[in-house]
Amino acid sequence: MNRVNEHILGFDIGGTKISGILSDSSGNIITSSRKMTVKHMGKERVLKDIEEMGNSMIEETGISPEKVSIVFAGLVDSDLGRIISSPNLFGLSDFNIVKDVKKIFSIETLLENDATAAAISEKVFGKGKNMDNFIYISLSTGIGGGIFANGKLVRGNKGLAGEIGHCIILPDGPVCGCGRRGCIEALAGGKAIARKIMENRTMLRESKFFSSIPAGKITAKHMFEGVKKGDMYAQLILEETLFYLSTAISNFICSFDPEAIIIGGGMSLAGNLLMAPLKQSIDENLKGMYRDVKIIKSDPENGKLAPVAVSVYEEKI
Repeated sequence: MNRVNEHILGFDIGGTKISGILSDSSGNIITSSRKMTVKHMGKERVLKDIEEMGNSMIEETGISPEKVSIVFAGLVDSDLGRIISSPNLFGLSDFNIVKDVKKIFSIETLLENDATAAAISEKVFGKGKNMDNFIYISLSTGIGGGIFANGKLVRGNKGLAGEIGHCIILPDGPVCGCGRRGCIEALAGGKAIARKIMENRTMLRESKFFSSIPAGKITAKHMFEGVKKGDMYAQLILEETLFYLSTAISNFICSFDPEAIIIGGGMSLAGNLLMAPLKQSIDENLKGMYRDVKIIKSDPENGKLAPVAVSVYEEKI
């Protein structure tokens, strides 16, 4: 791991927000910033937000960073600094964001897929630090992941390995943001959960908990809140979500034989409401293929360091 003493300006562009941090290479966050995203952002709006957030953090701290690191929720070409496709934000596909951001700050700029970056962060700063084989899965607006095998990040032929959320587990299932049907993201991602809750109008109307929330405001977080309050509809949605998640994760365990599955992203904040039944469901799903795999929750603070981890991670070839 490369631990040069430098400062890094990091941006995490997701389906619901852009998070910014100014940190040193040891992972000490000096300041942070955040802006909500809109679905139809477009390139100019993203660049404007990055410029305003970055300059504000630099002015606040008086620190001149040596690198800018961007992590993005979509397919990216890290070598070329290009966003290939953007399933949750329109207008950002085929966009060389590194080229434009480098013009703004005039320093070295890096780009990585957000879930891959989070896996790197687990390896550099988090619970994967002492593991050679683990899979990181981000459960958020969408679903993404990153894989470490024999101590190395699995990148694949074009650097696009780890697109866990777009593995199909229900042919002819709901349409995913990627355009295909039945992806795990379209069945168990945060946006998919909210959609499923709102689809069954009878159950929605009969649920005392959900009927008190404006339909357009329902999120995956409400599913967990409903379970805590004993709402039957929330429990049914959770069980369906666990079925799809455990099916997918069991397939990954059989394929990669990891030491651990590390669960991060916004849904992981539900803690044992998610983790305990997920572990049980995975064990039941594996049956005779059972492996002694740890199912562990990522530290939420570690996710903030994903851009920094990308900047200091040095792959050993």
